[in-house]
Amino acid sequence: MPQTENRADFRLNRFLARAGIASRRKCDELIQSGLVTVNDKTVIVPGFRVTSDDKVMCRGRRVKPLAFVTAVLNKPCGYETTLSPFSQRSVLQLIKGLPPGTVPVGRLDINTGGLLLLSNDGELIHRLTHPSWQIEREYRLLLKVPPSPEMIRKLRKGIYLGRGEHSNPVSVKITGKKNINIVLHTGRNKEVRRIAEKSRLDLSRLERIRYGPVTLNGLERGSWRILRAEELEKLKASVDLD
Repeated sequence: MPQTENRADFRLNRFLARAGIASRRKCDELIQSGLVTVNDKTVIVPGFRVTSDDKVMCRGRRVKPLAFVTAVLNKPCGYETTLSPFSQRSVLQLIKGLPPGTVPVGRLDINTGGLLLLSNDGELIHRLTHPSWQIEREYRLLLKVPPSPEMIRKLRKGIYLGRGEHSNPVSVKITGKKNINIVLHTGRNKEVRRIAEKSRLDLSRLERIRYGPVTLNGLERGSWRILRAEELEKLKASVDLD
């Protein structure tokens, strides 16, 4: 398993960013300008390690990080998985109300809709996206024409994507005349679309419907909600977090 940092131990710049002081880069500038103290001593190193028990001050005011929040968004097609304030197609337009520092867990391309997790828990994000943890992602493929038995056999056997990349679906299920559900352990860039192309599937629409144990569970398109306690518990358990 990948090595992880102590959950009570943070880089100072991350500590400030999680508290909503500013972006990580701006927090670096504040620290290097001598405007931040830790336990009444000025610290100018952004990577200085602090814990939630330390007394951190910025410009004379006490700083405390925001509580961890993990949410799920039902992303519409046409929105980019970016938090750029300059993009009119950013998912930032859809997640107003979530605390500063909340970021997407992985990505969905602009033409893919469905389940997108968001969190400000860096350790949880790291584990959910690191390939070593092999978290399942389930996608629904809506096709223009029914798939042939040969296409399904090819999918289940695994697809060579090129450049040394080989995709091996955990499962491939026919869920309708023109619908297929594919479960993957990996989250490569546009992996499902590349699988469809290599398998000569005529893709009409692509949706992600599950990430680990989390599903949309009736969430309306374009809406988000905080994960329920039991959902968060199962999600953390899937990556061995208490």
